[in-house]
Amino acid sequence: MKLFQPLLYLFLFSTQVVLAQNKPMKFLSYNILEGMKLDTVINKPAFAAWLKTQDADVLALQEVTGFTQSSLEKLALSYGHPYAVLLIEGEKFPVAITSKYPITNVKKITDNMDRGFILAEIIGFQIAVLHFTPFDYRKRRQEVALLLAEIKAKAVNKNWVMMGDFNTVSPLDSSAYTDGKLIANYIAYEKKYAPILKLVNGKIDYTVIQDILDYKFVDALKLKHQDFIKTVHPKAFEPKNGPDVPSRIDFIFVSPDLKNKVMGAEVIKDDFTHVRSDHYPVYITIQQ
Repeated sequence: MKLFQPLLYLFLFSTQVVLAQNKPMKFLSYNILEGMKLDTVINKPAFAAWLKTQDADVLALQEVTGFTQSSLEKLALSYGHPYAVLLIEGEKFPVAITSKYPITNVKKITDNMDRGFILAEIIGFQIAVLHFTPFDYRKRRQEVALLLAEIKAKAVNKNWVMMGDFNTVSPLDSSAYTDGKLIANYIAYEKKYAPILKLVNGKIDYTVIQDILDYKFVDALKLKHQDFIKTVHPKAFEPKNGPDVPSRIDFIFVSPDLKNKVMGAEVIKDDFTHVRSDHYPVYITIQQ
């Protein structure tokens, strides 16, 4: 019996891999606003039910507030993910990964980071899940440099999927910000929350996303939608006494070898995501 069990586990894992290779893989990234605090019922049944309908293979989460490794595993099982990794317990804004398939070669980075990131492998895909600081453009530049250095150190240059809340905007969306509203919003934010620095000499900082693009990562959403699609703010979080100032700060990037395999990419806007978090989630599907 002792010999049989390892063989059974090996068979089940091999079956999982074969099944995964025969269908598109769906990757979903979502900042869930302090542990999906707006789903106030224990075990987050509304969130779990919504995730079941999405049927993602890999889920990247930001702001997994209040969760332990054990409670994250329990939640993940409720929507069909038997594997889960939490960056750290006891921090306010940790990131996490959950998956239908084993999560291996995990590396957790918290040093020199405000919120941190996870690197891992899932059935041949190299995964990076991150949450960059919202507070200072200089710190974000340091964080992206560290992330890209860690990716380079892995010496695996294909099958990368990078997901998360980048807390900064992309030069590919620059035409959406020419009206000056985002700059005015950032100026007001800096005054209210000094010494936060979002602007560089009064201008939008595109450096972080440009560094990722220069590393040859591809913005998956832009492959399918050249028009601007905001990820903040969802309907329930738009200002009540003035116009919304939309931006896109949640991204999924893929390595160049996956560019032509991206079948779909969307910002998910529905009755759940309109009201449950201050970010809209993003997903992509990749044909293997």
